[in-house]
Amino acid sequence: MEITSKRDFLGMIFFALSVVILGYMFLTPLNNYIMHVDEYFTISVLTLPIGDILNITSWDVHPPLYYFLGKIAINVADTFGLDYLHTLRVLSIIPYIIILAISATKIRKDFGLLTAGVFTFSMAVMTEFFAHFLIARMYSWAILFLIISFIAFIEIIKTNDKKAWIILTVFSALCAYTHYFAAISAGCIYLSLFVYLIKYERKDLKIWIVSAIGAVILYLPWIQILMRQMTQVKAAYWIRQLNPETFIKTLSYFAYTNDMKLSLVAIAIAIALIIIYKRDSKDVDEKERFLVLSGMTVYFLTVILPVIFSLKFRPILMPRYLLPATAVMWLSISILFAKIKNRKRFMISAALIAVLLVMGFTTSMTTNDIIYHSGVHQKEIMDNITEDPNSVLIVNNENLIMYFLSYANQTDTYFQNIPHIFGENLTQLHKYYDFKSFEKGEIDWVILNNTGKDIYIISWNKPVLYSDTEKIDTWTGATISKVKPDNRLTASKLINATQK
Repeated sequence: MEITSKRDFLGMIFFALSVVILGYMFLTPLNNYIMHVDEYFTISVLTLPIGDILNITSWDVHPPLYYFLGKIAINVADTFGLDYLHTLRVLSIIPYIIILAISATKIRKDFGLLTAGVFTFSMAVMTEFFAHFLIARMYSWAILFLIISFIAFIEIIKTNDKKAWIILTVFSALCAYTHYFAAISAGCIYLSLFVYLIKYERKDLKIWIVSAIGAVILYLPWIQILMRQMTQVKAAYWIRQLNPETFIKTLSYFAYTNDMKLSLVAIAIAIALIIIYKRDSKDVDEKERFLVLSGMTVYFLTVILPVIFSLKFRPILMPRYLLPATAVMWLSISILFAKIKNRKRFMISAALIAVLLVMGFTTSMTTNDIIYHSGVHQKEIMDNITEDPNSVLIVNNENLIMYFLSYANQTDTYFQNIPHIFGENLTQLHKYYDFKSFEKGEIDWVILNNTGKDIYIISWNKPVLYSDTEKIDTWTGATISKVKPDNRLTASKLINATQK
């Protein structure tokens, strides 16, 4: 990379730091054990054949593409004798490697080294990016696909290249196959492009229509399942109701802070950057200004549209769902920053972006530390269970069965008997996992039949039992308890208790 100015030098420093962080991703202890409760679900599902994975995914609230990628990674792990979790970690890091490559080439060529450096650095340290480039989930791939879609959008505005239209069409569909909020953001990109064409290039509206129809056609195989999933979400979903404070914190997720005042500061800085750029670019072509500010528009629309749905129907908005849109937001901020020509305005913008980076980096480091220590603690608990030949694990909630299936082959495990879990019959799951089942209300009989063993129970909140338990830990709403051996009911006392 050729360095021709102080701005390029600053960009090179940021880019070099991003490469260092990439190296740390491969070394960090965060990649050796479960960091997020959903990873239990990922590993349990990916052990199954592809047909079962597709069935489970269709009953879940996520699209299937990541699980197909994960299954390929699991097959590679089986071939070379690798650890599943570590392999899935590497799968999640790959998008960041590709983003670095795109930044060093395409973004650097189009917008300069400063934009490339600030963008890659923000992708490493801001919000919850670092953790989700390691977690065995779909977020990093959704981020990559949306960034490529947005870059194609930029290319269409700049050159109206046919290849860019094809890329936008294909990668928008990939966004929808990876995460539904990435699909919302891709839709917002199409909306921004529609507004642009109406204002400046009406003759190209036909191409827009063809591209939009093409993306829908590519998504047709999954649309019927999406409709069913939306019906499920509308009927019942676990996300809590929005309130003004959570809305403000969600709106400022691009800077990620748990403090309400700092959230307001982050939003104010974003507005200030827009004002500074508009004043600095009075003589700049109006089309270019539209391009620079479009990424911010995509981000805020991705927040506002789900908020409207949440208020009208049922809450669906979680901050981490905004990760793909946040990446586009930071690409837009990085482009805006590098395009400010006036030295005074540039220095003010640099100071404001530095504040955002410090706020986001500080919170991100705290979050990573919490995740690290939580993961260590969880691993110690699960290792104590699975490595103890005298242990019994009972999962006392039907929604948690899929999360802990992988432990069924590691210890003596009981699940509540239900017709199906995520579309899968328990009999079908018996082919791949070694577990026993019990009827609802019979958990105390399971405890009684395992006298002399160390019995652990995973449930939502405290399990309702006649036997007495002690809480060991709580993981994102799931509680793990241990039955007190001195307070278990005898058979006669249990019969009397259940007959009351």
